[in-house]
Amino acid sequence: MNYLYHSVPKDLQGNILYPLNVLKEKYPEIYAQQVSKYIGREHIIQQQIPVLDCLWNDVLHFSAINPIEIKQALIEAGHKDITMNYYQVDPKLIDTKNTIVYLYAHTDNKDKMNEANFAPYDPKEVQQFAVMPQMTKDYYREMISKGERPLLYHRVPHILYKGDLNITGLPVIAV
Repeated sequence: MNYLYHSVPKDLQGNILYPLNVLKEKYPEIYAQQVSKYIGREHIIQQQIPVLDCLWNDVLHFSAINPIEIKQALIEAGHKDITMNYYQVDPKLIDTKNTIVYLYAHTDNKDKMNEANFAPYDPKEVQQFAVMPQMTKDYYREMISKGERPLLYHRVPHILYKGDLNITGLPVIAV
């Protein structure tokens, strides 16, 4: 069975994963920490997701790629010591009417939020998004060779869920 994965936040309070904009209201300190990963890329969190009619930071972001593959690609690209923890989520736990797949199929930043760059979410079809793109591996190699930290999900399809998720009892995968 294929799963969805969400990194375990280091500063999680409670047992609910919230989108960034909800964190802003509920836990402002945690929001400040989490939004810092967008420094220099602030425009991203203001992007409108056309199909869900919300902002980029109004959704939870999942990947269908097993974290072991992400770690392996980073190591092959030259990254040394890395440890990551992820929630393993049954794809059926995500409400299909509030979920869309961001394909990351565009070749430039101009066409990023075009509806053609999104696909409907079907829990039975998650496996088609579970393959690590070669472009991501190449990007890892390029960034690491420059001594820069790569973005883990660059060119990786994102499963975007407009809602929150109770993580009680979800398996945690440590890689």
